[in-house]
Amino acid sequence: MEKQRSTDQRARRQRLPLPSAAALALAAALTLTACTITLPATETPATTPSAPPPTFAPPTVVAGYDAKAIAGAPMTFEAGNSLRPDVPVAFHDILGEPVQAADYTQTPGPPEWKLLVNKVGGQTRYSNASGCQLTYWTTTRQGPLIAQGDDRASTVALMKYLLPSVMESSLGEAQLPWAAEAGKAGPGISFLAFGTKAGKDVMASTVWARVLGTADTGLLLTLACPTDELLAATTPKVMTKLSVAPPSN
Repeated sequence: MEKQRSTDQRARRQRLPLPSAAALALAAALTLTACTITLPATETPATTPSAPPPTFAPPTVVAGYDAKAIAGAPMTFEAGNSLRPDVPVAFHDILGEPVQAADYTQTPGPPEWKLLVNKVGGQTRYSNASGCQLTYWTTTRQGPLIAQGDDRASTVALMKYLLPSVMESSLGEAQLPWAAEAGKAGPGISFLAFGTKAGKDVMASTVWARVLGTADTGLLLTLACPTDELLAATTPKVMTKLSVAPPSN
């Protein structure tokens, strides 16, 4: 009896469809709260308590750091080294705002995107009436993924962490807006992107990723739509309502 039950279970598992790589990426974006890899903390020997810190500490000044210049220039993979150490970078969006006519002559319409999750574990998620799903998240403490001084290699490592079977040659470079406010003009920030076409029970999807090693920040964006055509039409619209905001100081 037990042997027959085990045989039936194996047969059911064999009939289950296998998810595509992009489906796994989308599932990761929809279910993981962060992609941080953390290492076990090592025990430190007991030490004599040190003197309390002073009540006032002068602001830290990083020699040669110009936040305004960094915000006004393309954030290429090489330019990531110009960021301040350990100052996180994050997304900014206006996806949930009412739709306003360009000439402001009409009453704003309802938002095109519905907010489902708002900054829970670094993750934000939206959906729209066409059936598209958008998720982005920001995570820190990316140490094990970071190749010091090489944001591109670090970003490839992040992609392979999320999609173990992905080939580096299948990752294309893409630009997302690099602006303090979504919808405002500005330069771009380099990401690596991986796309999959729609199929039976699989939506068309694109996954964008970027690691900013110096800032110890990982950025991930996924967009999935029921058809390839809808994904192609929705992507540029999303980019007018989403940006990566440079550090303000």
